[in-house]
Amino acid sequence: MRTEHRLAPLALAAGLALSGGAAHAQASPWFVSGQLSVTNDDNVLRLGDGQPPLAGQSRSDTVRTAAIIGGLDQPIGRQRLQANLTLRDTRFDRNERYDNESYSGGVSLDWTTVNRLSGRIGASGSRALSTFNADVIGLLAQRNFETTEAVDASLRLGLVTALSLELSGTMRRSRNSLDQPNVQAQNLDQDSAAIGLAWRPGSAFDATLSARESRGRYPTFRTVNGSFQDDRFEQRGVELSAGWQPSGASRLEARIGNGQTQYERGGDRDFDNVNGSLNWTWRPTGKLTAYTGLSRERGQDNYPTFVRVPVGFFLVDLPAVQANLRTIDTLRGQLDWAASAKLGVSTGIQYARRDVSVRTRTVTDDALRFSAEGVDQTTIFTLGARWSATRWSQLGCDLRYDKRRATGNVTGALTGNSLSCYVQATLR
Repeated sequence: MRTEHRLAPLALAAGLALSGGAAHAQASPWFVSGQLSVTNDDNVLRLGDGQPPLAGQSRSDTVRTAAIIGGLDQPIGRQRLQANLTLRDTRFDRNERYDNESYSGGVSLDWTTVNRLSGRIGASGSRALSTFNADVIGLLAQRNFETTEAVDASLRLGLVTALSLELSGTMRRSRNSLDQPNVQAQNLDQDSAAIGLAWRPGSAFDATLSARESRGRYPTFRTVNGSFQDDRFEQRGVELSAGWQPSGASRLEARIGNGQTQYERGGDRDFDNVNGSLNWTWRPTGKLTAYTGLSRERGQDNYPTFVRVPVGFFLVDLPAVQANLRTIDTLRGQLDWAASAKLGVSTGIQYARRDVSVRTRTVTDDALRFSAEGVDQTTIFTLGARWSATRWSQLGCDLRYDKRRATGNVTGALTGNSLSCYVQATLR
């Protein structure tokens, strides 16, 4: 008996049982939901145009997911405790090798004192199926689970009425389950800290200037003489963010930052970047919300690889490191319309241009270097509708269209369409 035949009816039964009691439930700090969803995707593996699936794989598929979702938002005096947990069971009709169980959850405590001292401490964790067809790693023939755990804390000290000092720190660990060298190379340990000065002269404007530092390592980056060799890096930067609300119906948010990334093992992978974003939220009526955003992000992925070079009459594979430096410019827009108290409609469009520079150097001879350039442009269109049949149940469907065009030999064209529908019942 396949697992979904056991779990899906249980989730549905739980949702119906919850919804039966929800009709008489009063407002409470917690909720529990049962959800069933079905998604039909004509390119579930995100294969490039003309790229064939591996043996035993199917390009299109119908995916069924049963989920239990819970949450808590409980004030405790001057403090506030929040928690959430989602358990999912996902089944593929054709690509059964990717059937999986996943989870995500977190807990946090916001606290404050009688003086000008406040803060937050939290922890989170998740386990989910990774991307099927990632850059450089390629199409995965087996399941790969990415497990992430994080702990974060922040402290805010009010200096004067409009100024406050903010300190924050985060520890994050990420691991991959698939025992494949280029997948294990993406395991990551990263610790970050920031100090900032926030200015809030009134309810309509706020600005924060902060300095950030991060230290990280890929603990299993590559294997040397039978043992793992890590890859360490440091990041430093300064960021300025601001928000302005000229009226109750409109808010502008801006961010700009400058950063530097340096790798301990050197090479030509160190890079500087300027990131930024500009977002505008507008609510012309109580039923309509419009969102537009423009951003630029610059980052880099590193992978161990091999370079085949001629040595005498033979071709020899030399160990190498490949760095994919990418700059992404993104423009997005979204409209949310509450057609009635029970019916809501949303639509969005996103356009992203990605410039990718691939640099490869051999480990044994730094003079052996290779490079390639590429550009891709991706358009994503979404359309969704939600109907709250009762105050404890909801039905919804989402349509998504992806189209990527590419030039150069770094990435390829891609097309994908999906339709997803769900039913959810909630007890509060």
